[in-house]
Amino acid sequence: MLRDPRFERFEVLPMTGALGAEIRGVDLGSDPEDAVFADVKRALDHFHVLAVRDQSLDAAKLHRVARRFGPFSGNPVHAGIEGFDDIVRFVREKDDTGKVIGEDWHMDLAWMERPPGTTMLYGEEVPPVGGDTCFSSLEHAYRALSPRMRELLGGLTGVFSGRGVFAENAAHKGLALRTGGIAVEDLEREHPIICRHPVTGTRYVFVASTLSRFKGMTEAESRPIIDYLMKLATRPEFNCRLRWAKGTLGMWANPYVLHTAINDYPGYRREMYRTTVEGVPPLAALPEPQETPVSQAA
Repeated sequence: MLRDPRFERFEVLPMTGALGAEIRGVDLGSDPEDAVFADVKRALDHFHVLAVRDQSLDAAKLHRVARRFGPFSGNPVHAGIEGFDDIVRFVREKDDTGKVIGEDWHMDLAWMERPPGTTMLYGEEVPPVGGDTCFSSLEHAYRALSPRMRELLGGLTGVFSGRGVFAENAAHKGLALRTGGIAVEDLEREHPIICRHPVTGTRYVFVASTLSRFKGMTEAESRPIIDYLMKLATRPEFNCRLRWAKGTLGMWANPYVLHTAINDYPGYRREMYRTTVEGVPPLAALPEPQETPVSQAA
């Protein structure tokens, strides 16, 4: 596999040409020096999805690792495990049927004022095959837009809604919810549609399944554009697929990707632990510089 030569403290192996990388040769649970975590963060800023292999993390170690990246983002829907309010346990038993949690393309908590900047998911027990997670790049979605569509979307503000979120999560018996979490049904948050990465400055489309409408437009008027953006954002050439193994710590830059869980492991048990790191409010992209017409250049 191709190794990224910009990283010397551990191996960084790109997954696809669009996004994603595996990291090998580092033990985050052993409390390495700050420079190691800085390099992991640098890899995350570039690849947006990381699979850190061969980790051995219990709840306490996962908590410590996550907090080295920043404070907990908060989670008004899911209840944490005993002793760790920031860690959520996801379990699907081998005889469970129906949809898995997160089966549709989505972004975590996009309707919060500060959507999580990083989501971390640790594989405690995974199927021998199946149960992968797919991701898609919202930066590549932006690059695929025509100049006129970029101009149109640059003037739009999205209204993101928590409507239906609590009921969807309550349908899964292996997931604990917060008391009073149903209040998220009434939450709405406005975010710009064309945003920029706070570190790299790269533009991306801030679109998610919880985008209900655009400010100043009805849902009926907004829906065709939202559907188009979701279809564009999940094109296969913008994807990578994270294949889980026991001891894999998956990390993704939540506002810059969509992700979906693959429901292809009937008869197997899957147990994962998730936490999130606080992000920043999505930043509206600055206007793109306009070329000076030749007739005016002097």
